[in-house]
Amino acid sequence: MKLQGIAASPGIGIGPVYCLRHEEYSVTEASVREDEVEAEIGRFHAALEGSRLELSRLRDSIAAEMGESEAGIYEAHLLMVDDPELVRSVEQGIRQERRNAAFVFRRYMSMMSAHFDRIEDEYLRERRADIVDIERRILRHLFQGRAPSLADLPQPSIVVTHDIGPSEVAMLDPERVLGLVAEVGGRTSHSAIVARGRGIPAVVSVTDALEQVKPGDLGAVDGYAGHLEVNPDAGTAAAYHRRQADMWHEAEALGHLREEPARTLDGREIEIGANIELPSDVERALRSGATGIGLFRTEFFYLGRYQLPTEAEQYEAYRMVAERMSPHPVIFRTMDLGGDKVASYLGATHETNPFLGWRGIRFALQHPDVFETQIRAIYRASAHGRVRMMFPMVSSLGELERTLEICAKARAALTARGEPFDPRVEVGVMVETPSAVWIADILMQHAEFLSIGTNDLVQYTLAMDRDNERLANLYEPLEPSVLRSIHHAVKAAHAAGRWAGICGEMAGDPRHAVLLVGLGVDEMSMSFFDLPRVKAAIRSVHHDHAREIATEVLAQPSAKAVKRILREQVDPLLPSYLLAKRSMV
Repeated sequence: MKLQGIAASPGIGIGPVYCLRHEEYSVTEASVREDEVEAEIGRFHAALEGSRLELSRLRDSIAAEMGESEAGIYEAHLLMVDDPELVRSVEQGIRQERRNAAFVFRRYMSMMSAHFDRIEDEYLRERRADIVDIERRILRHLFQGRAPSLADLPQPSIVVTHDIGPSEVAMLDPERVLGLVAEVGGRTSHSAIVARGRGIPAVVSVTDALEQVKPGDLGAVDGYAGHLEVNPDAGTAAAYHRRQADMWHEAEALGHLREEPARTLDGREIEIGANIELPSDVERALRSGATGIGLFRTEFFYLGRYQLPTEAEQYEAYRMVAERMSPHPVIFRTMDLGGDKVASYLGATHETNPFLGWRGIRFALQHPDVFETQIRAIYRASAHGRVRMMFPMVSSLGELERTLEICAKARAALTARGEPFDPRVEVGVMVETPSAVWIADILMQHAEFLSIGTNDLVQYTLAMDRDNERLANLYEPLEPSVLRSIHHAVKAAHAAGRWAGICGEMAGDPRHAVLLVGLGVDEMSMSFFDLPRVKAAIRSVHHDHAREIATEVLAQPSAKAVKRILREQVDPLLPSYLLAKRSMV
């Protein structure tokens, strides 16, 4: 039986199922006598203090293990515990209504949960899990209960649960928890972020998982395809074990490449970077052998919060990444909000056609003060490392010109303040639309590099929603129209004496990476999970041969014909482990 969900953390885990069922506290409404009011309020404050101490210990533990950024999740939980409105509302309910603390507290938290349920944005809606986590913790202290613990797992297991808070994920032992499955949640939930950071394969949003498994079942978690297979037959179980072994073998085979350059056999070197979302991801990027950060998605600063990030807050995070990667470059993509990433306090709302609406550079230019604040923070970080900056979804010269004016204003402000920065910071544009492809020569007269975002370029070139499941088999980066667009943009950059990179998912496929080398790409950026494999592929081919393959590919009439050429001419050049499929679906 195969249960489908959402891939939240990559990897393969296979082992016996352990069902984690949280204790549900039965909260009833009860009257409080006048002479008991202060004692009841005291019980509530004691529960807050107990929760505060637990969260502080968790925060310190996660900071030591994973870095300050992930520890920030628990800082947010501490802020909830110390929320003056929460304290005021509960105290008022106890005093004025003479109701018990547990009832008044749960009523308040239910109101907060309902508010998040009504939010359309997925990222913000998933913050509801944090509210549930806090509610459960404080109620446990009110009832003086014991938290469900995985510390005493009888054996290494696949943990299946309805939901799991980030504070619980933080306590999981990767040696004992072979995989994690939750009935709710999403890839951007805090729990998923922590699971990825700890290397635990995870699948979330698996409907009714607890009803369909029982303790002791054999479970196989596929964190790439996003499913849980229950009691697979002997042949399928053996296939999962082989995939695990292949992954370990691949990791061992690729480990020695960490310090080696991504250089072809005839000496053409490609700058190879990692795509990151959180400042703490820089450590995994370095471990993967990245020679830079090719895409730092800065919008995490604007999502999942109630107010704008300050310049100082952004500067400190950007500075940490620039310092840690130095002397390698870091490309900060400025805020890419709108579309599927909505910051409601900035006035963004869901649109009928969000991917053709108020997003990317259009959104940023409508908020020039917010945009300039971010640009100042990036420039300040340039005093501490090799910083580059690029702008998303540029589709006209006018957008780029207005953006460069804001950059000039930001530099002038920093100079007036006496803040150090590198005035030679390279600025570039993302090529994600056909319009940007066909004016790339014009854009390159004003910018110093271009980075092709293939995820959106494929979507807009083929007029195909990349998130539409019915079109998934048609969403194809090897379509001739896409490949010719990439080739045209790269040639335009080189003709202007600029360099061209790729930062979409296409760069993470070893076969595709060889083709991109042949198309003349100078830099590639991808997930740090794929980076060692791509480096190995680049080191297995001659640049001249890759160019010959690319020339033949550009003459093909279909993606099917392109794939045939890659199978026949690229596959024989690559180590066999690079050709293994990550998923069985």
